[in-house]
Amino acid sequence: MIRIHIARNHQSIGKFTPDEVAEGLQTGEFLPTDLAWREPMESWKPLSEFDDLPEVEVPALTPPALPEFPLEVATGPVEPAWERRQELGAFSALMQTVQQVFSAPVATFRGMKTTGGLGGPLWFHVLLISLTTWVSIGYQMAALKVNPEAVLGPLASQISPAEMQGSLTIFFLLTPLFVVAGAFVTAGVTHVFLLAALAPASLFQLIPMCGGVIYLAVGLLLLVIAMREIHRTDTWRASVGVTFPALLCCGAFLGLYALATAAALSQGVIK
Repeated sequence: MIRIHIARNHQSIGKFTPDEVAEGLQTGEFLPTDLAWREPMESWKPLSEFDDLPEVEVPALTPPALPEFPLEVATGPVEPAWERRQELGAFSALMQTVQQVFSAPVATFRGMKTTGGLGGPLWFHVLLISLTTWVSIGYQMAALKVNPEAVLGPLASQISPAEMQGSLTIFFLLTPLFVVAGAFVTAGVTHVFLLAALAPASLFQLIPMCGGVIYLAVGLLLLVIAMREIHRTDTWRASVGVTFPALLCCGAFLGLYALATAAALSQGVIK
């Protein structure tokens, strides 16, 4: 029986029948560039030049049966874990809800309740923002002891660190009241159920110094997503509905700050 010697990269692969070689070329076992020799050839030549190999039909490979899965992956609303806080415990439900908001904001906001009272969302908002605000105040108190100018700036020469520490202590104690008041002011221009979107962003306050800026940016982004999904509206409409009240609040704050500064200058408190 005729045998064909095949070599690749100057190394022998073996001896095969013409049928085996033809089938190997079909399946990829042999390459057209592989060198081959058989009697009575005088020299080796590529398999691509063997034009007398038999025709071999390679049976089509049948793909293995795949398990049946739903054609559509479940992407429906996911109820926030905070709604099951009595079952999970307040702290565990708080942390799981924060994780849901950051990992799957669309599904989480879509699954939020739009009825059922203010207690649940308000308690979530007050608890989380109070905790992160307390940590942020702690950073500021520590910075005051190390470098008062970094916190107070030009006012460091007018306000003693002890006075600033006292003010921060009072603010620390009254933080929950301020958060509740701020929640109802925010609810007046948006929707109280959106507070669950803003609260997780307050975790960025745990970052020293620049955490407040990041908190504002991420909070606005989450509010836009929440507004869009809860009210089933367009992204641009949700963006306008969130940013316009935010700009009004910032403008009002800056206006009050300017008035307070002007009053202090007129009274000689700040020189």
